[in-house]
Amino acid sequence: MSKKEEILKIASKEFAKYGYKGISLETIAKKAGISKAAIYYHFENKAALFEEVIMPKLQKLIDEVYLCDSNNPKEDLKCYIFAFSKTFTKHPCFAALLSHEFVDGGRDLSDEIIKNLSKIFKKLILILQKGQKNEIFDIENPFSVQLIIVSSLIMHQTTKELRQRVSKYLDINLETDINDIADSLSKKILKAISKE
Repeated sequence: MSKKEEILKIASKEFAKYGYKGISLETIAKKAGISKAAIYYHFENKAALFEEVIMPKLQKLIDEVYLCDSNNPKEDLKCYIFAFSKTFTKHPCFAALLSHEFVDGGRDLSDEIIKNLSKIFKKLILILQKGQKNEIFDIENPFSVQLIIVSSLIMHQTTKELRQRVSKYLDINLETDINDIADSLSKKILKAISKE
C-alpha cells in the first residue's frame, strides 16, 4: 500500500469516527506515522483529503443506483435501495461519514460532493416519476422516500454497538443484516406508495 493510500485509509476511519470538524491533519499524520507536511505532499489541504476520501465511495454508489434501469419501477426502486446496502457493506466507514456530515448540515461538503449526492437523489426521482406515469406509484414528496431509505440504512450501519447494548436489556437479538433491512424497507415503501 502506498503512503497516499495509507493516509486515505486512516483518514476515512477518522472522518467516519469524528466527522470533518472533529479530526485534525495532525492526528491523521500521527496515526500514519508521518509529518503533517507529508500529508500536504499528497493533498492540498484537509478539504482535499476529505473529498478524496468521499468521492470514490460516492461514485460507487452513483454507479450502483444508475444500474437500476429495468423499466419496471418497482424493481428499480428495490434495486435503488439495495444499491445503498451494497455500497455501505463494501465501504463500512461511508455510512458513518455521511451521518456526521448530514447531522452537521453538510457544511463541509464541497459543491462537487453535493452535485454527486444530487445525482443519486435524481435517480430516485426518475424511478418514482416513471412509477407515477405508469400509474403504479402514488407519491407526493420523493424526499420523504429518500429520507426513509438513507436514514434507515445509515442508522443500521452506525448503531451496531448500541443495538448490542440495548439487546441485553430486552432479551432479544437486535442484530440484523443490512440486506434484511433493505428487503424490509423495499416491501414497506412499495406497500406505502403503490396504487394497488
